[in-house]
Amino acid sequence: MTRGHPITAVAIANCLGTDNRTVFERAFAGADAFSPAGACYELPFATVLGIMPGPLTSGAAWSAQGLDYVPTRLATVLSPSVRQLRPAVRAAVDRWGARRVAYVFASSTGGLEETERSLAPDPRLPLSGAGYRYVDHGIDAASAAVAHHLGVEGVCMAISTACSSSFNALASAIRLIDGGLADAAVVGSADSLCRTTIFGFHSLGLTAPTATQPFARDRAGITLGEGSAYVLIERDAEATGRHALGWVTGIGAASDAFHHTSPHPEGIGGQICMRQALDRAGLTPNEIDYVSAHGTGTRLNDAVEAAAVGQVFERRVPMTATKSLTGHTLGSAGLTALILAVESLRRQEIPATLRAAPLDDSLGVAVVGEPTRVRMQHVLVNAFGFGGSNVSVVVSRPSAERS
Repeated sequence: MTRGHPITAVAIANCLGTDNRTVFERAFAGADAFSPAGACYELPFATVLGIMPGPLTSGAAWSAQGLDYVPTRLATVLSPSVRQLRPAVRAAVDRWGARRVAYVFASSTGGLEETERSLAPDPRLPLSGAGYRYVDHGIDAASAAVAHHLGVEGVCMAISTACSSSFNALASAIRLIDGGLADAAVVGSADSLCRTTIFGFHSLGLTAPTATQPFARDRAGITLGEGSAYVLIERDAEATGRHALGWVTGIGAASDAFHHTSPHPEGIGGQICMRQALDRAGLTPNEIDYVSAHGTGTRLNDAVEAAAVGQVFERRVPMTATKSLTGHTLGSAGLTALILAVESLRRQEIPATLRAAPLDDSLGVAVVGEPTRVRMQHVLVNAFGFGGSNVSVVVSRPSAERS
């Protein structure tokens, strides 16, 4: 199979915690970190949310780091991951040069909550001291500030393709490296909670009144969450003396454009991108040790993804759905699941899918309901978004054979 691209550093923060160690320990312990929506918002319906721990504003934290103003809630979600990744990025800048390191960011809501609060102020969620500016709404609102903070002066871009955003950002970063436009890339993603997102998903009948139950017989919908996930991809890790945490060995993307919000009933796009990822990794379906599913917990999406996986794999491949742990972090969902897969390969343990029992037997999938230790080399991770934007990524252990 192809050599792939080394992941030399990762950073993650979400409702499970605001540092890698806490997130990993709680995820692999099967912690339930969801909170009633009333902790953030007054809603006319019941649901739970994956809320980042800590204060809801973080302007002071950004000022202390010498950063210009960025949307308050997005700053809260970004800060822990940026802080964790900073030493590795600074080393990469020293190694390759600031102009040879790119910054590719992904989000679906960007600074939307800042806009909401400017239009309908809530005393529990004060506006930032700098006040609202229209440019703070965009998904790229924080990109220049973060890139400057990290010392990155290469290509800076932002991508939004709904729930597949962070995987499309990853693919774009790898293309920059393969095309000779960068030697390393910081690939980041973040989404914060906001009323527009919560009410939007509820209007589609997709939110659950209780915590999400991916692939379960009684599944009723998603649990929305917020979080950030960052990886550092470099052209060559071993030549610089750095050891890869994992290798991105294959990426596949497809857009079936079946419907604005509903997937193709046969999962055509999902099938295509999974097969592409496997082909580009030089792997057969039987060489994938488990699938980290998009697994939203909705009736339709889980059924379609199960059908697509059943068409691609020649056996009942083990599946897990990390959104049962983190909630659906929207534009950050792909990288969130990928980082957990990298840690899974390091631990040689598959994280559990919470609340999957009793399983929906009609789906014909083998969902991992308990933390399971097993020898693993390769994991396929899915991120399927609205509009039929689907991306699959194969991530492999550093010890896996590469040619």
